Amino acid sequence: MPPTAFHAGAAPRRRSRPLARLLTVCAVLSTALLTPVAAGAAGSSNDDAYRNIGPATRADWMKNIASDTWLAAMSLPGTHDTLALHGGAAVQTQEDYGDSADTLTAQLERGIRAIDIRVRVTDGYYFAVHHGVVYQDANFDDVLTKAQTFLTQHPSETVVMRLKAECPYSNPSPTDCYNDGFNVTPDRMKKILADYVAKYPNLFYAPSVSGSARASVPRLSQVRGKLVLGSFDNVGDYSGKFGINTFNDHQEDHWAASTVPQKWDYVRSNIDQAVGDTTGEMYVTFTSASTGLNRLPFEYAGGYRSVQSGVTTDVPGVNYQLMQYLNGGGGKGHLGLVMMDFPGWALVDDIISRNDSGIVSGADRAIWLVNSDTDKTYVNTQYNRCMVRGPEFDSSKTGGLVTQHTCQATAPSSHQWGAEQPTSFDPKGYYWIKAANGKCLTVPYGDGTPPSAGTQLFWWGCEDRWFSGNQMWNIIPTKVGTAGGYKQAYKFVNNWTGQCLSMDPATASASGGKVTQDTCPK
Repeated sequence: MPPTAFHAGAAPRRRSRPLARLLTVCAVLSTALLTPVAAGAAGSSNDDAYRNIGPATRADWMKNIASDTWLAAMSLPGTHDTLALHGGAAVQTQEDYGDSADTLTAQLERGIRAIDIRVRVTDGYYFAVHHGVVYQDANFDDVLTKAQTFLTQHPSETVVMRLKAECPYSNPSPTDCYNDGFNVTPDRMKKILADYVAKYPNLFYAPSVSGSARASVPRLSQVRGKLVLGSFDNVGDYSGKFGINTFNDHQEDHWAASTVPQKWDYVRSNIDQAVGDTTGEMYVTFTSASTGLNRLPFEYAGGYRSVQSGVTTDVPGVNYQLMQYLNGGGGKGHLGLVMMDFPGWALVDDIISRNDSGIVSGADRAIWLVNSDTDKTYVNTQYNRCMVRGPEFDSSKTGGLVTQHTCQATAPSSHQWGAEQPTSFDPKGYYWIKAANGKCLTVPYGDGTPPSAGTQLFWWGCEDRWFSGNQMWNIIPTKVGTAGGYKQAYKFVNNWTGQCLSMDPATASASGGKVTQDTCPK
């Protein structure tokens, strides 16, 4: 069975932040500012969610996560602008644990597993870490050295990095950085990254930094002890050739949301979508925002006190609201990557606690066992029946129905299927599911309107001229709980409809019953 696959994402929006000035800002919110509530799964006060990342006790938390867990099924606490420590309140986004990426080490030891690094080219050959125009007293060598040291000491862990070319290639504004050296282009950015990859052999998860195509989402076993490049942004067409498929497809990044409540609404919506997602694609939620000098990063993260016409109002920050939401039962499921400004220890723990074994309790008609390479049968976990290449539409035998039947001791060719990626076009990470006669598992196209749940599937000639979503399937490994542990099974999600390979309950007990597409299980 090939690894799960995901389609490539669009290039992200470019962020910019104002140049910090000497500011007099209100004090950081204390525990007393927000009225504490009853303790939930972790913390209860603002100090537990904000600017108090706690002791270095979470360096090995991935040890207990099953190695066959897919990265997209995990919940990873992360930091936005991971090393933005200098430049004043309009620029700083993290607590300062030291320059030269010492702050990165401190974050990793405290459970952070997703980082956001912004770089400027210096001398035409090197990356320096910036937030806008402000140099953050760290270079990319510092980042990679500290990451390598941490991962060598804690080989059960992985770190996912979003890398961004911070400076525009032309016409920088006063708040933008500018690249130093000869004319810097996306081609130059690609070459510099390749030089760093070569300088740190075995540090990066190699498929994510190939520069030729985005990698399919890996299992945890593939990336333990590795730095995974999630995306390389603002490098022109090369943004689509680095990183992990779908990393930027489901991203919340309203970095200039007009109010803290508005930003929280965006965050909660993306978290809920991640929890409810059944496609196996990546989700990234930036909880951070800033509106220049009007509302600063620490105020979005930690909240603030407003006094107008003698009326005092406490506005809770996004970090506190997210912690309370998770403590109260929201976000029950995988959250994806959560990239935060000034995170607190309890919020980090809340995100880590969402990582479970990923086992589905009991069988489901949209989850299938895949037998050995010689047997090649797809067996429905709920009804224990095999998917079959059913009767032809007509004497031409160019297509027909997909049905189900009692599985046979020796599987006939009509019961045999296999997954294969096309070579005649870019499948965007998806697979054909091919019958033994070479025909493809197909969702009926009709008039081009995606058909409803419960529609019976066809076998039909594989479309080999261009990407055809109704024949392309995402393969998502899924564990099905049993009395003795679990079985490895799979969901098959159609690219066009977003629905799963399933069986019709009304005809499930009859040979020749319908194999359909239906709502995917969570």
